[in-house]
Amino acid sequence: MSGKDDINSEKLSYLLELLGKKKISTINSDYESDSDFEDIEKPNIYPLLNMMLATTPVITDEYPSVTTEAQIQVQLSINSIYRGLIQSSTNEVHNRPFCITEHNKYIMKSLTDPLPYYYKSLDANHGWLLFWLINSYSIINGRLKDAKIRDLVSNKICRNVIDEGSGGIAGGANQIGHAAATYASILALVLVEDYELLNKIRPNLYKWFLSLKMPNGSFIMHQNGESDTRSTYCVLVVASLLNILTTDLCEGTLQWLNSCQTFEGGFAGVPNTEAHGGYTFCGMASYFLLLNPMNGDFLQQINNQIDVHLLIRWCVMRQYQLEGGLSGRTNKLVDACYSFWIGAIYPMIELITNTKTIFDRDALKCYILNCCQNIETGGFKDKPGKSVDFYHTNYTICGLSITEHHFSFSPTEKTESDAFAYSIDHEKINEDDSHTNGINPVFSLPNGMAEECKRYFQRMDEHI
Repeated sequence: MSGKDDINSEKLSYLLELLGKKKISTINSDYESDSDFEDIEKPNIYPLLNMMLATTPVITDEYPSVTTEAQIQVQLSINSIYRGLIQSSTNEVHNRPFCITEHNKYIMKSLTDPLPYYYKSLDANHGWLLFWLINSYSIINGRLKDAKIRDLVSNKICRNVIDEGSGGIAGGANQIGHAAATYASILALVLVEDYELLNKIRPNLYKWFLSLKMPNGSFIMHQNGESDTRSTYCVLVVASLLNILTTDLCEGTLQWLNSCQTFEGGFAGVPNTEAHGGYTFCGMASYFLLLNPMNGDFLQQINNQIDVHLLIRWCVMRQYQLEGGLSGRTNKLVDACYSFWIGAIYPMIELITNTKTIFDRDALKCYILNCCQNIETGGFKDKPGKSVDFYHTNYTICGLSITEHHFSFSPTEKTESDAFAYSIDHEKINEDDSHTNGINPVFSLPNGMAEECKRYFQRMDEHI
């Protein structure tokens, strides 16, 4: 052990004693058990863990603050988890199994049973709750076919539609329409393939989006609300899915997004503020919605708008050596949700630069499976010491899918109204050690679902 390891040995021993070992639940379930995959040969992560636990070559920030103190505690917790894996065997270490049975039970119970009282704080997030749960289920299992739950989703969202879409979609009863709530609700409807309701509200949604448009090219979240890269991305995604992304709607938007890149390389919510993982995802994904990857050199198209080299530098610096997980800002802690918010930017960069991989997929997968999943009750959490929730479950599973696939562009059949005739395909990296279906990193939906929705409305518009 190094000198630093000697200094922390007592703390590590104490933490290991506190953590203890818990018995994995073996409750029977109607869903496929992960035990079916126990005989599959798993990749040995022993060399990976040794690399992650090695002394970092970067000088650590020793300036005392709440964040640095929290960072030390996170490192101690994760260090003990990884060393515990190494000590359990010699030269042959594997990730914890992906507990599909427990995750399915957690998701389906949350969809069908009344939620505990403390969820009242999420009363403005009905569409989000449905999206997070159904998307998680679909990435693991494929499309949700339960007719009762599909109807539940449609009925719940239908009750939150304001004036047949002319006021957007609210997050709950007796609330105003909100761009983020509309985004989540539309994605939930796409997941259950309720194109009838989508078609009914899309003309009015288009008018509502125009009313949210700001002179600078951005969009506000709601009447008299804030505008930022989130609200702008939300509008662009829905407009793209429903084939209403017109020239009038996106006029000036590209130029406004360009102004949100910071000196670090990431994107801020608004110009001249701090780069953030969620905002950077929204900015990067918006370029995929506004520009055409099939039209010449896509990298050059984006390079004409922003500094791609600086963006790549900022994004790759979000992955930490010890944890393997990703942070959302400079000098902040890892958080499993950034497995998607930052993790989804990686395949987009890989696509435009024609690069196989720009981050350590195995290290991120190691963090997700060993530090963030609850192997007893199912679900995923931010980091050790936190509790599972719907939000982190969805975006961590999305991130897990990204670690298990490579991505590529492929052209699709062009329609008269479709100037952006392409799809993002995926290929499993290791068939025997893959737990998820592929996703479209731009839409955060299972691969093929966004494309099918777009084609549906393109063909409908061609016959009008």
